[in-house]
Amino acid sequence: MIGSIWDRAAHWLLDQRHATYGLALLRIGMGTMTVVVLALYLPNFSYTFGQGGRWGEALFRNSSVDEYAWPIPLIFSRDDPDSIQLAKILLLMGVATIYALGWRMRITSPVFVLMWLSFSALNPVVTNTGHYQTFRIFLIFLLFADTSRRWSLDARRRARREAEDPALGLSRWRVPRWFPVLSNNIAVLLIGYQLCVIYVTSALWKLQGTTWISGVAAYYPLQLEELTLIPWLNHLAWQVTPILFLASWLSVYGQLLFPLMLINRWTRIAGLIIVTGMHASIAVLLALPWFSLLMILGDMIFIRDRSWRALADRLRRRPLLARRSAARADDDAARPAGVSATAETARHG
Repeated sequence: MIGSIWDRAAHWLLDQRHATYGLALLRIGMGTMTVVVLALYLPNFSYTFGQGGRWGEALFRNSSVDEYAWPIPLIFSRDDPDSIQLAKILLLMGVATIYALGWRMRITSPVFVLMWLSFSALNPVVTNTGHYQTFRIFLIFLLFADTSRRWSLDARRRARREAEDPALGLSRWRVPRWFPVLSNNIAVLLIGYQLCVIYVTSALWKLQGTTWISGVAAYYPLQLEELTLIPWLNHLAWQVTPILFLASWLSVYGQLLFPLMLINRWTRIAGLIIVTGMHASIAVLLALPWFSLLMILGDMIFIRDRSWRALADRLRRRPLLARRSAARADDDAARPAGVSATAETARHG
């Protein structure tokens, strides 16, 4: 039995890359998110990351975010004038755009990671929150993954050349063919493990009190004005008592049992629906869009590549059927009244 488990694990790790579509979505989402977040900071970047941010100097010194190895702290510096800081932020936005597009990822990916880690040390008061920490962890894990295999400029270029891509660019060093596959799949496992840790830890914290178990916990955050994005929608949500109970219980037990639900295909689908619905609700009702988006993007690695391919085939098939139906309708409209398609074919045949 142990030998069978070992063989299955070895085949999963070494035979082919997994979650290539999910990793591509994670790359696109994280790059795009970086551009949007930095654009939102631009009007007041000096007070947050520039010379105007000296108000938080005492807090900066006590943050563990500063403890990056050389040369990460040298890329962004609090001593830079605002003009230089703005130029560096715009450069980071450019790199994030290239990252999202998936262009020259063997170079772009490590450059993006180094720049983002250095940028996050400018103001840990802002960038040391939960979703930023998860963002940094995912970025580092993605260094080992083949994120440009799908939906990228690199994939387009490789398709033109009709060449197989060595995911980490190590083929010239004659590394074994299985090594890039192993590296990609280990990155998938690390991201999946991180997501499971987040979910289970969150559920265990909730179980320490009584409000989540009793089903009333979802009521209280919906009342906070600071977390209200659409007031009338929050007002409507907390008035429907069954929804409050269901949301509270699903939030606890959906997260707690999420790792176990990944074992079977149908329970995995149910688990993904639960956590995706939870994050979508948090984004809209509690005004936490970036955290929710990051978690949803991470969960996409649990959807198999064959499911993504089946969805893509179905979407391609529908426009084709629509075009054929439109062509038949045009042919019918062009025929004289009372002449059937069979008669028309016989007449021309």
